[in-house]
Amino acid sequence: MIGMLREFAQRKQALAARSAAQRAAIAADLQTVAGTLASLDRIVQAVRQRPFLFSAAAVALVLLGPRRLLPWALRAAPFIALLRRG
Repeated sequence: MIGMLREFAQRKQALAARSAAQRAAIAADLQTVAGTLASLDRIVQAVRQRPFLFSAAAVALVLLGPRRLLPWALRAAPFIALLRRG
C-alpha cells in the first residue's frame, strides 16, 4: 500500500512538471502571436470608432474596384495625414 502511494506521488510530481513545461511552451507560442493580435485589436477598434468611414470605403472599393480607387487614395493620403495632426 505504501509503495502504491509513493508511486502515485511520483506520478503526480511528473504530471505537475509536465504541465508546467506545457504551460511555458504555450506562453512562448502566444508571445509570438501577441504582436499580431495587438495589431488586429487596433484595427477592430478603429472600425468600431468610425463605422461609416469604413463602410463608405468598402462600398467604394466594391463599386470602383481597387485599380480606380488606388489613385484617389494616394491623392487623399496627404490630406488625411494633415487632418490627423490637427
